[in-house]
Amino acid sequence: MRIRPSSKPLTSDASYPDFDPHITLLALPADSEITLDALRDAIPSDQKSLAIGFNAVETSDHFFRSALITIIPTAELFALHGHVHASLKLDPRTPMFPHVSLCYITDDDAQRGERDRYLHELETQGRIKREVGSPRVSLDCSEEGDQDWMDGFSACEVWVAECNGPVASWKILDKIPLA
Repeated sequence: MRIRPSSKPLTSDASYPDFDPHITLLALPADSEITLDALRDAIPSDQKSLAIGFNAVETSDHFFRSALITIIPTAELFALHGHVHASLKLDPRTPMFPHVSLCYITDDDAQRGERDRYLHELETQGRIKREVGSPRVSLDCSEEGDQDWMDGFSACEVWVAECNGPVASWKILDKIPLA
């Protein structure tokens, strides 16, 4: 799911970096001493896959939450979030949990209206829809031309990623399968 503007935006090179869409369960500082084994152990061994539903598409005031899909909160997702933090004896630092970011746009570009322009383009191109009476929003996640409507997904693994430095330098350290 890499939805980018159809027209080339006049933005800095730091806006619209490529990344894998994700829900951040846990954010650690770069100098954290928590080991990869401890992170693996924080995921219950019997953790079932999670049904993820899209609630809305909106913009925010932060680079890592520039344009995002808010996720329908479920007891199962919040239980996993709480369990991971409790296991590691950490307070949550996951603003706007749960969400999936669609793109990252610098604050300078946002001041020139790029976050709002991005969302407006999705809306005017008919790439966002909500059925009457449905709690979910659907998003056309295709490349231009085709249609690939999604209103959620099944989260069947937890990725452990090192997200220090520029987005392009982020590394996936492990993928933990869920039952």
